[in-house]
Amino acid sequence: MAAAESPSSLPFDFLRTVIAQASDDSPPTRMAIEVVRTAPPGTDRDSLAMSLLTGPLAQSAPEWLLAMAVESDLHRGPRPHMVTDRMDLTRVALSHQACPDAYRVQALQKCTAARLGALGRREGSAALIHAVVTELHRRSKKRLIISPELLTDATPAQVVLGEHGLHEAVFVAALDCLPLGPDKHDGEEDGEEDVDAWLERHRAASDAWEDMWDGVLRTQTEHHRRLLAWSAKHPAADRVVREHLLGSLPWQVEPALLEEVAVHNLGSFERAVLVTRISRSCRDGLTPAQARERYVDELAAASQEERDYVERFLDAEMQSETIQTILCRSAIDWVERAGSQTWRFLLNPSEAQHYGRPREWLASEELVAALGTRFATICLAALNLWEPEPASRYRGARDLGWLHALLVQLPEVPEEARQKARLVVEDTRRSLPTQSGAHGYHSSHLPWEKHQRAKELIATIMPLVTDPVPALPGRRTASLGDPQTIRFKQLANADEDVLVAYLDRHMGNDALIAEALLSFAARSYQKNLGFDDVLARHSSPLQILLDLTLNLRRRLGGGPELRGSWAKIILARPECPPELLRLLPAWSALKARGPRYDTAHPAVAAYVSEALGDSDAAWQRFAESPMSHAGPGAWHRLGDLLDAAVEGASWPTPPPGR
Repeated sequence: MAAAESPSSLPFDFLRTVIAQASDDSPPTRMAIEVVRTAPPGTDRDSLAMSLLTGPLAQSAPEWLLAMAVESDLHRGPRPHMVTDRMDLTRVALSHQACPDAYRVQALQKCTAARLGALGRREGSAALIHAVVTELHRRSKKRLIISPELLTDATPAQVVLGEHGLHEAVFVAALDCLPLGPDKHDGEEDGEEDVDAWLERHRAASDAWEDMWDGVLRTQTEHHRRLLAWSAKHPAADRVVREHLLGSLPWQVEPALLEEVAVHNLGSFERAVLVTRISRSCRDGLTPAQARERYVDELAAASQEERDYVERFLDAEMQSETIQTILCRSAIDWVERAGSQTWRFLLNPSEAQHYGRPREWLASEELVAALGTRFATICLAALNLWEPEPASRYRGARDLGWLHALLVQLPEVPEEARQKARLVVEDTRRSLPTQSGAHGYHSSHLPWEKHQRAKELIATIMPLVTDPVPALPGRRTASLGDPQTIRFKQLANADEDVLVAYLDRHMGNDALIAEALLSFAARSYQKNLGFDDVLARHSSPLQILLDLTLNLRRRLGGGPELRGSWAKIILARPECPPELLRLLPAWSALKARGPRYDTAHPAVAAYVSEALGDSDAAWQRFAESPMSHAGPGAWHRLGDLLDAAVEGASWPTPPPGR
């Protein structure tokens, strides 16, 4: 059945604002209910229904309105430019005290996992949140093991955790329903799968595990501390969560937690140092028992977890030359990995960018710098432990990155560290080829790109012994011309500092001030110069506002954007007297935004409501007025139309143009 034509031509924004303070039986409310009942589905009708359910009908609402609200959301297609479907109308309807429990359960079962997450936001009522948790558990009875396929065909819990602002109960329920971590190898589980096949499958599952947690942490920024507490009880997630907080998105981590995670991470470096020293002792001739005896004090001071970790490398099977070579670089490899991955952004905050612009950090610059200094001070032990590797293909080339990070972060570089840094650089230089072969390929095993990067790092590291001198930025100026011929569009495009200087040079020119005031309607940006700052330069501030607004079509002209901008400017001032408000273009005034995006300006709503009163006839007449979004009808003044609506007189003609 086709929907009837709306009984009102009033802008929906205006009608929503009026009913916000109206009773459930006022003329505007009755008009809004009829609009919702008869208007075709769409965003405007839905927003008006939202205003009714949160305003006059917040305590009691008919079931047809609740059902219409839910079905409208469920049947709506994706909105352009919307990342997620917020389901606000359904949330309000299912949270309404008049909503039956059985209908709430039935509606949630129709929702996709994404919409279920949207309904699980903290704004929902206790009844709705409980129902969302129950539905999530119903859909997650079987816990899956993570696999690459689950990154594209996600479980309901993964999808729900992709929603911002989740209620605490929904967040915890979704965590408990996530896929399990990569499985461990069990030869009896599948006798047909060999170790190599399992390793390949396990590596893919581990990558998927990392990616899943990266997505969760990037979305659930307000729950980072709870995520860390939860992962402490789930060992498969603990390391991944900590490393992502520190290395993938440190700018989103609140300062105290960032410092806590960073300090915890540095604790594992001490363990790497101990493994390095013990392994080098074994390499240099000590037996595992003798090495254990040499470092008995360090082992006694370590935690049980750390002792168990180190003891693994003292087993006989870990004493092969290949494994020993790796273990002897444990501390250096730790710093290398930290400098390029885990601590990369903390050591180089400028590299944290989004679409070419620096990211805003929750942590202060002072804290980030302090953490970098702490990293460098503690990890200076890695530089002291550095030793040449003549048998290595890459020699010292891989050590330049972390060496640069240390030297940059240290407040003062000790002379011993300077000497060791020179040894690293010289060892790297000897490993770099001096000539390249055909097509730019080098005779060494070092790829061309890494060869170039090594040369750049060497050129950067060596001057760090002295301090670079910063450059100074330049400045530029501009001029505007004859004030007798200049118009508001030229002033709108002028640099703010240039405009202020121009007005200063022509103090007392009221005609120029009028053009400057009009220019605010055409400006694409506004920094420090305010509308009232310019208005104060005029000899008669209120009178010029009345004159400009009365003759706005002739003085400003243009389309809806300029009219709307002028109305917004006038209504944003601390005072907007009725005689000025009446002169505003009616449609632009009614469309002027209030404190929220979907509300009309309260001064306009109050003025119109007072003028029309409780007269249904006056409201209906005003709704049928000839005001319009564009064309001559867009220039009708608000006061003229209100007078005609109340008096029942003929509609006035629009103001003349130029």
